[in-house]
Amino acid sequence: MKFIYLFTFLYSFIDAGNYNIEKSLVTYFGNHVLHKWEGSTNDVQGVVSYDKDSDQYECSISVPLSTFSSGNDNRDSNMLVYCKAFDFPNIKFQSTSIVVKEKTLEIVGRIEFAGEEKEVKTDAKLISLDNNLFAIEGELNILLSEFEVERPSLLFVEIEDLVKIKYSIKGVQNE
Repeated sequence: MKFIYLFTFLYSFIDAGNYNIEKSLVTYFGNHVLHKWEGSTNDVQGVVSYDKDSDQYECSISVPLSTFSSGNDNRDSNMLVYCKAFDFPNIKFQSTSIVVKEKTLEIVGRIEFAGEEKEVKTDAKLISLDNNLFAIEGELNILLSEFEVERPSLLFVEIEDLVKIKYSIKGVQNE
């Protein structure tokens, strides 16, 4: 049964070629010794494509920093300043490798954030695959210091360097 599911997944990608990213969600989780918070956006733009000649998948995603909301306007505006959103308004991801397993995808790529670029790895779980649609979910961790993001402080204590990012990506086949 797993083989049939994998074959269907691969065949639909091979046959389709390109998917537009739609109705997706990206959420970040921040921590300070006094409280935790999260910010989300559903303004996720991009494309997933398959190149038959090289037998490779490719994913390109862009998320405007200004669209994240934590429910606290002051925190959100400070985040834009600390993350250099006025100079680098989007978080961008470009895959370098996507390996399809039975119900997971091993994704390696480059993330561009706050003017810095780093390699990241993540495993995504295949949630659904129906006709012209797909959905995956996953998470990854980044360190703000790796992107040279100054960490804000509250009562002289900086927020944690580690930020968890969860994503739910949905694609619709191009016609």
